[in-house]
Amino acid sequence: MPRTPSKPWRRGAVAIAVAAAVLLPWLAPNQFYLHLGTLACLNLMLVLGLAIIARAGQLSMGHAGFALVGGYVSALLAMNAGWPPLLGILTAGLVAATCAALLGWIILRLRGVYFVLVAFSFSQIVVLLALDMSHVTGGANGLVGVPPISIFGHVLASKPNFYPFALACALATLAFTWLLYRSPFGDMMAATAENQRLTESSGVDTHLTQVIAFTVGSGIAGIAGALSTHYLQFISPDSFTFWESVSYLTMLVVGGRAGVLGPVIGVLVLTPLPELLRATQGFQHIIYGAVLVLCLMFLPDGLSSLARKLRARAGNAKAPAALALETQP
Repeated sequence: MPRTPSKPWRRGAVAIAVAAAVLLPWLAPNQFYLHLGTLACLNLMLVLGLAIIARAGQLSMGHAGFALVGGYVSALLAMNAGWPPLLGILTAGLVAATCAALLGWIILRLRGVYFVLVAFSFSQIVVLLALDMSHVTGGANGLVGVPPISIFGHVLASKPNFYPFALACALATLAFTWLLYRSPFGDMMAATAENQRLTESSGVDTHLTQVIAFTVGSGIAGIAGALSTHYLQFISPDSFTFWESVSYLTMLVVGGRAGVLGPVIGVLVLTPLPELLRATQGFQHIIYGAVLVLCLMFLPDGLSSLARKLRARAGNAKAPAALALETQP
């Protein structure tokens, strides 16, 4: 599949965005903005994991369940087994990926709404297990005092210390996703989503492709869930619920599912939204739903397609004028 050459303005925009993210600790007026920046980095990892699954043609409503698995695995290894948090985080990602591989091999043969329902059921089962296994998970009270991440003796216990690490993880996930999309396997994922039967006739094992995509995306969710647990130093069954899965899906759809730019835009737009809507309390989910419906109605390809649509509209407006000039005697 031919690659579209990267335009200079895109490279410049990416460089400016990365520079702004790196300089946030010096530009932010207070630590609250660093907290939002850290949440945006963690959300970006979760949304990119969901985007990888969607790239292969499936929609997971159980994404938060794998984040919850990763969070509990890493927290329990650090608190009960004394594992270094970094090793626990990697193990959490592997455990979440293994659960996804086993589950995906069975349920990814399902089509349409059936896969969505089973994935949703998995996330609910994880929440119920966390509530019932109170002797291990702390039940509804959760686990308090999860050890912070330590790198070469440098403890990331404060917001200014944790943010650069979260940003590095988000950028690494972004680069990995970009390279994955541009690889032959990324083309197989896109072809599977476009026309599964035609792709199978070309000799591609579409079931295996979707299982791998589901495994990778869920593994990233497990790592992000573990990072969030060590950042907040707390996890409970309410940390990653069905509504978090809805939020990640909304960020993906609002930003755009075509490439890696869409998740970035969706996260930057919607991560601060709960803080802005805090006064509305119970109406937050209604407003989220309204934003999602409006985006599906007027921008089905997400906000990342807005510039392309404006350029196309401007080009269509110029075409009659140019034609009129050419036909003048």
